[in-house]
Amino acid sequence: MITNLRRLFGSTIGKIVALGFIALIGVLFALSDVTGNSSFGGLGGANVAKVGDTDLGIGELRDRVRQSYNQARQQQPGLTMAAFVESGGLDQALNQTIDGLAFEQFAGQLGFAVSKRQIDGRIADIPAFAGVSGKFDQKTFENFMRQNSLTEAQIRRELKQQLLLEQIGMPIGSLPRVALGLAQPYAALLLEQRRGQALYIPSSVFAPASDPGDAALQTYLAQNKSKFTVPERRVLQYALFDRSAVPVPVVSDAEIAKAYKANAAQYAATETRRFAQVIAPDQATANGIAAKVRGGATLAAAAQTVGLSASTTTELTQSAYAAQSSAATAKLAFAAKRGEVIGPVQEGLGWTVARVESVTAKPARTLADATPDIRTELQKNKANEAIVDYYNAVQDAVNSGASIEEIANDRKLKIETTPALLPSGRAPGLPGFVPSPELAPMVSGAFQGSEEGEGHIATLVENEKFAVYAVKSIVAAAPPPFAQIRAELVNDWRLAQGQKVARDKARAIVKAVEGGKALPEAASAAGAAMAGVQTIGGRRADLGRDGKPVPPELALLFSMAKGSVKTLEVPGNRGWMVLALGDVDRPNPKDIEPARVAAIAQPLAPAFGNELVEQFAAEAKRRVGVTINKDLVEQLRKELTGTAPVNE
Repeated sequence: MITNLRRLFGSTIGKIVALGFIALIGVLFALSDVTGNSSFGGLGGANVAKVGDTDLGIGELRDRVRQSYNQARQQQPGLTMAAFVESGGLDQALNQTIDGLAFEQFAGQLGFAVSKRQIDGRIADIPAFAGVSGKFDQKTFENFMRQNSLTEAQIRRELKQQLLLEQIGMPIGSLPRVALGLAQPYAALLLEQRRGQALYIPSSVFAPASDPGDAALQTYLAQNKSKFTVPERRVLQYALFDRSAVPVPVVSDAEIAKAYKANAAQYAATETRRFAQVIAPDQATANGIAAKVRGGATLAAAAQTVGLSASTTTELTQSAYAAQSSAATAKLAFAAKRGEVIGPVQEGLGWTVARVESVTAKPARTLADATPDIRTELQKNKANEAIVDYYNAVQDAVNSGASIEEIANDRKLKIETTPALLPSGRAPGLPGFVPSPELAPMVSGAFQGSEEGEGHIATLVENEKFAVYAVKSIVAAAPPPFAQIRAELVNDWRLAQGQKVARDKARAIVKAVEGGKALPEAASAAGAAMAGVQTIGGRRADLGRDGKPVPPELALLFSMAKGSVKTLEVPGNRGWMVLALGDVDRPNPKDIEPARVAAIAQPLAPAFGNELVEQFAAEAKRRVGVTINKDLVEQLRKELTGTAPVNE
């Protein structure tokens, strides 16, 4: 459950990302993602790893993978657990957890520590622990722990690890610069140009036109279940409440009178003045300036004749002007009339000459005059207090286990029910359904570990509008009924068969080119020249320019050896490509202009810092010692992908 803490460290993570600490972020995720359903070594049963003096249980790793999967699913609603594990989710969870544990223990061995006050400060700064007032709220904090099955001790431990990471990782990864000599080979690599040939072999050309029949399609569906699976969906029940639902007490005349008396200074008569002034280095110069101003010159002109410049203040009260000068000078300045010259007066920086530019008198406001403004302010305060009290009462009801129906009935709120929603808010099978954008926080929260019937509150509009909600039912991820997707299955099966033919032809072409034939000739002989051979290439530095994704064929071309031939599968059963690399032109590093090398050296510093952090993480694991039960990890992999249960 501590996966959710990752979102709470936005400011710190932002600083680290700005420094380019890729490895540091990996360790940070490990430190911030430890599951809250258990504590290290506390589950019992088999252990998948031992890190120093700490055991990592199979249950702990399983929970961590599930939490990481749930978070990944927020960005990829169609992601299944099997696909997540197959793409490296389990391995990443294991490695990051081990990195975090090793780092914590190694930091302690090096003598680093974190105080309770530091952890208290970090907790108070976490936005998720703030109430509707925007400040840390104990009830919100306790509700967060309850919803995520956490204890305060677990949260404090994770924050301790986070703070240790900041103490050690950031200084290690902060490299101000890289020597130009070290940057020269990288500059040459970036300026390298490549030129090659590419052949596209579409699968559709070789796809059969026949229908394989239901039995074959059922088998194909079973083999490609994840491709056709609709992700888990959730039906939500919710009730909205905002300020309009909350009664606000009327402000009384007695309350207005009390506020008027408590803020008497605010309503008293005031006088502000604006001054032109100059500070001279000695009394003689100041006397000369004052004489010229009294003779009719402007202070700016008089100051300019002796090489000084005058300035003009903003509107100031006597106390504000005293803070800028001295109490004595301010007393003289506020006794003078508009246009009169004050000084010279000796002060800390020299001799001050000032002129009263304007005098603004603000009369006192009577209780009757101030009543409308005071009433508005008090009414606003009462409204804020009322919504806070109402919110806290709903939160207390949620915490006590009251159902959504009970909470809504007690407060005469209207209950709404959504169709089965994906994390994106879409409802498969209902293309016309468009959820209100303001419900996004509620939908997002419903997919973050909420169980059926478990109440929660979501803030829809900060300090204004809220939703109390619960997951009514969960629709498990599964493919739609066979009949509903049969036509799609037929089309996909045909492309898959064509993909096999395109693959075989691509391999035959590679073999022919390696045997000495030109790519166009080999393509023609294989009956795969329908799209023609194209020339591709460019400069390495231009790959991914302006944030654009690098085409897969170019990414492969720039990783190939000169004169080699490779195949590349086009995703989605759309065909295969054959790439042949011809020319590679890389400049001599010593011939590159120094200014160009310097420009390339600048972004290299964070990359080198990242490498140092990676080395530190590796050394932490070496020092504390790490042992992994690979057989148990593989058993867990099979369980998560649905191929076998795990034996603990």
